[in-house]
Amino acid sequence: MRLASWVLLASLCLGAEPAASAASDSEITAVVTVNLNEASEAELVRLPGIGPSRARAIIAYRDRRPFKRPEEILNVHGIGRKTFRKLRPHLTVGPPRPAREDGKT
Repeated sequence: MRLASWVLLASLCLGAEPAASAASDSEITAVVTVNLNEASEAELVRLPGIGPSRARAIIAYRDRRPFKRPEEILNVHGIGRKTFRKLRPHLTVGPPRPAREDGKT
C-alpha cells in the first residue's frame, strides 16, 4: 500500500494526470461544426464553454426564434463575446428541421 501511494504521489509531482481526467479539453471538444438550429443538447455540450444549462438555453432560444447567423448566439443568456470567440469556428447555421405532423421532433 505504501508503494502504491508513493507511486501516485510521484506521478502527480511529475505532472501526470490521474486516469479519470486523462482526456484533454481538446479531445472533449473535438467537434468540427454544429448547426445551431439542429444540434441536440449532447452535441452542444461538446462545444468549448458550453455546459448543460447553456445548451438548454440555446435550445430554448432557437425554439422561440431560429438562428439566422452564428452571431445571434450572443443573444442567449450566459454567452458573451469571450465565449463566442471560442465557439465561432465550431458554429454553422442552417435551416431548422421541418416540424413533423405528429408533433414529434
